[in-house]
Amino acid sequence: MPTIRSTKLLTGADGQRCVNCGVTDGTVVAAHYQGIRAQLLGKGKGAKPHDLCVADLCAVCHRKFDNYEVSAMSTKYLRQIDQSEQFLFCIIQTLLRRIEQGVITVEGTVKEQQQ
Repeated sequence: MPTIRSTKLLTGADGQRCVNCGVTDGTVVAAHYQGIRAQLLGKGKGAKPHDLCVADLCAVCHRKFDNYEVSAMSTKYLRQIDQSEQFLFCIIQTLLRRIEQGVITVEGTVKEQQQ
C-alpha cells in the first residue's frame, strides 16, 4: 500500500486544542506516530508514517513523545509500550476530530445527538 499523504489531514490541527493535555497555545501540530509499530505504518529512513497516523499535539507534548518522556513505567520496554499506547489513543481522538471537522467522511454513518 502506498503511503497516505494529505495536507487536509495535517492542516486540520491548525487552531485546535492538544488532544493530550488540552492546551490551546498556537503550537498544536499534527504529530506523526512514533510508537513501537511505526515501521508497520509507513515509517522508514527519512519517511514518516501515514498522515492518518497523526495526533494533534502542542509543542510540549510533541517534544515529550519524541523524547520518550511521556511514560513513568519502571523499565524501558514498559515505557515504550505505554507511550506507544498513549500515542495511539491520541491518534484515535484526532481521527474522531477530523470526522467532526468533515476532513474525513465515513459513508453510511449517522451522527447521533449528544445527550
